[in-house]
Amino acid sequence: MSDEIEEVETEGPIDQENDQDSIESLKKDLQYALAEVANIRARAAKERSEMMRYGSKNLGLRMIEVLVSLEMAISTMDESSESVIDGVRLTVESMRQGLSSVGITPIDLGGRSFDPSCMEAIAIVPPPDGEPSGTILNVVEKGYMIHDRVLRPAKVIVSE
Repeated sequence: MSDEIEEVETEGPIDQENDQDSIESLKKDLQYALAEVANIRARAAKERSEMMRYGSKNLGLRMIEVLVSLEMAISTMDESSESVIDGVRLTVESMRQGLSSVGITPIDLGGRSFDPSCMEAIAIVPPPDGEPSGTILNVVEKGYMIHDRVLRPAKVIVSE
């Protein structure tokens, strides 16, 4: 083994232009990396916000089914059991308020023509006299929104 240290010879002065290019390239890479980190943080914050806003979706779907059942019970009861009907009506109203408090509301179909983004056509029938094509003739099942998204589409019968 030799205790001699080899000296590296350079062929002339250090190339400062290449070093400057390398520094600029590294600065750009650093800027891109910082921008990517900022984008990831923003995306994560948006996803967290959406989870908080739409997290009650599954509960809402289950509660809507109960609400529909109670509404059907009211419509099929005869007038002899008025106290039971009143109790069910109060329960329905309480459920509506609870769903509304978490952003779940019925889709308003009043005077609207068919909109496939929030409705499902379960039947298409010839239009009655004077009705334009695409008019909602009957609402078979109400639809619901959770904030600005469709939770459950409305099921409708539409004119052809």
